[in-house]
Amino acid sequence: MSVQDNKAIARRYYDEIMNGADLATIDELMAPDFVFTLATHPEPFHGPEGFKQLVTMLHGAIPDVHLTVEHLLAEGDYVVGHWTGTGTHTGGPLLTVMGDLPPSGRQFRIDGMTWLKIVDGKIKESLANEDTVGMLTQLGVLPAQGTPDRSSTPERNMASVGRYFDEVLNEGRLEVIDELLAPDFTLRIPTLPEPVRGPEGMKRFVTALRTGFPDIHFTVERRVADGDKVAARWFIEGTHQGPFLGVPPTNDRVRDQGIDIFVFRDGRLVELWVNENDLGLMRQLGVVQYDLPGSNR
Repeated sequence: MSVQDNKAIARRYYDEIMNGADLATIDELMAPDFVFTLATHPEPFHGPEGFKQLVTMLHGAIPDVHLTVEHLLAEGDYVVGHWTGTGTHTGGPLLTVMGDLPPSGRQFRIDGMTWLKIVDGKIKESLANEDTVGMLTQLGVLPAQGTPDRSSTPERNMASVGRYFDEVLNEGRLEVIDELLAPDFTLRIPTLPEPVRGPEGMKRFVTALRTGFPDIHFTVERRVADGDKVAARWFIEGTHQGPFLGVPPTNDRVRDQGIDIFVFRDGRLVELWVNENDLGLMRQLGVVQYDLPGSNR
């Protein structure tokens, strides 16, 4: 069997068996000595019939269970799948190492990985790991004590936006960035050719901004919070005392205004879209020249 053949079998494993609960596919794809292990369950499941019991139990407990394959790697007899699992425990009991859990009606979203061994077109092993603690916590079995409350609410998001302007931009406190931003944070602003990515990228952005304008100050004129998003309209003033966007310092006083849209996930800032009066800013920096209507220039 080629690597592509094995990947095709792995996709059928996820699509037809784990998501579709097709028991006939189990007879077709599983070797007689097949074994399935997952630390969430107390014992391995052996053979096609044992695996049918697992799949039947899983779909009986979580009728909408779905594994979305994020990455699929293959070499030789092995195919490794990285997946995201979601579902709602609305059916029968769920077999776990903590006993049979009665339906809670709660949803979960977890990360997992499965190592398949495929020989001569038959799956011999499915060795899996998943975020068991995360699932049991989301299902209400384990307490969330000690876990930071990172739920996103309009009030909490609004407070984070306030800290962003006051502590990060106006005071230059780079350590606050690690607290406010998600690891996969992205900032997009038309004056930069590429997005700013991650907390470290944001630290470099803020450092460059405050190097160019050491006395920069943002004044937020108005803010609106809606779900996981916040919009803010702001004004800035600062003295151009250092290099900025490739422009050497002019020591001129610069004023600008713009609008930001912040997107939050799990209480952290994951996206920031910025649009400002970039033409006016470039004029004040001397990059472009034009006269304002009614001016004497």
